[in-house]
Amino acid sequence: MYNNLTTAVTQNVQLNVTPELKQSLFILQISAEELADFLQMKAVDNPLLDIVWPSLRFGRSNLTGMDPKDRLLNNISLPTDTIESMLLAQLRLKNISKSAYATASYLAGNISETGYLEVSVGLVAETLGRSEEEVKEALAYLQALEPAGIAARDLRECLLLQIERDAKRDPWAETIVQNHLQELAGGKWKQLAEKLKLSIETIRTTLDYIRSLNPRPGMVYGEQTPNYWLPDAVILKNQGEYELFMTDAYLPKVAYNREYRTYLSGNMTSDGLQYLREQSQDAEQLLRSLEQRKTTLRRVIENIIKEQKAFLDHGVSHLKPMKLKTIADHLSLHESTISRAVQNKCIQTPQGWYELKFFFPSGVSTAEGEDASAESIKSEIKHLVHQEDKKHPLSDQQITDLLVKIGIQLSRRTVMKYREEMKILSSRLRS
Repeated sequence: MYNNLTTAVTQNVQLNVTPELKQSLFILQISAEELADFLQMKAVDNPLLDIVWPSLRFGRSNLTGMDPKDRLLNNISLPTDTIESMLLAQLRLKNISKSAYATASYLAGNISETGYLEVSVGLVAETLGRSEEEVKEALAYLQALEPAGIAARDLRECLLLQIERDAKRDPWAETIVQNHLQELAGGKWKQLAEKLKLSIETIRTTLDYIRSLNPRPGMVYGEQTPNYWLPDAVILKNQGEYELFMTDAYLPKVAYNREYRTYLSGNMTSDGLQYLREQSQDAEQLLRSLEQRKTTLRRVIENIIKEQKAFLDHGVSHLKPMKLKTIADHLSLHESTISRAVQNKCIQTPQGWYELKFFFPSGVSTAEGEDASAESIKSEIKHLVHQEDKKHPLSDQQITDLLVKIGIQLSRRTVMKYREEMKILSSRLRS
């Protein structure tokens, strides 16, 4: 009965994530504003941590003798009102439950600069532990705010939201946008008129009305800076070379108070001393994690400067495709570490404010065998549309042909995909 039993030795390799490593990874990934809040909480919990908040504003009389870097950082303009802050200001005036407000606030933080919701209802429900019906209810509150069309999930919903709130709406606009938007965009007016038993003139009148709607409602707030407290770094050009200034001087200063530890340990019980040892270890681990964050972030941005010099010189159209693995190999770090380092970080460059993750776009091959980033190609498409004859807008195929002439090999389908991602209407709807 036991003849088939054998003894075997197996070896398993398991990664043990220590509390210190977990905290270090957390600190690396969060934004500067979140880090400031985290440090404030740590200082409250740990009596051995001293935290000093810097002044975010300098009077002009204090500029004399100031460190040049501090004088530079004093000139950084803080972000203006964002789409998120404007929506939250409106939400606070609504009589809704705390749960609905919390969900709507989360949704507001995931609105793109053009005004579209960038996350799915299902994902939000899973993330917040809400039902999809609760998320949809919160989304409805958000979509009822100004401007009309905000928080839509696609172009069709954006237009429908505007039509619904327009007392002078075209009588056929809702039906056509809801059920026949692709036919309208494709110029199939005659077939559409026959299907709906309408005249061509009625279809054209409805089309004119639809063109009057705003396909990018978020842009009414103007060009928005990412919602960051301050940039994590500033890149300036000085005599042809780029200089990097880390803005960690605006984070609270954290120090380990050894004198206070000595004072407390004088009259403590064994339990008290054990608590003190734990707090001492926690403080030292925190300081190591902060130093590691600072060093890693600086090294990552220095490599981005080396790799993206053309972008810094000329703008988005010269953005070079770059992979996390490229930076990871340069720094002898794991790719996941680089991924965490670029999350929730923003830098100010000669070309404007950008999130660090912006510098890691996908690439497309050019005729010369080099790579062009998706962002640079989108920039080129946007430029072509901006320069087009408004009476005879460029079709996707014409844009494709123009891109091929400058060495960017792209299919018409990809051009259409990029155009739609930028919320640019088709040529039929732009004419």
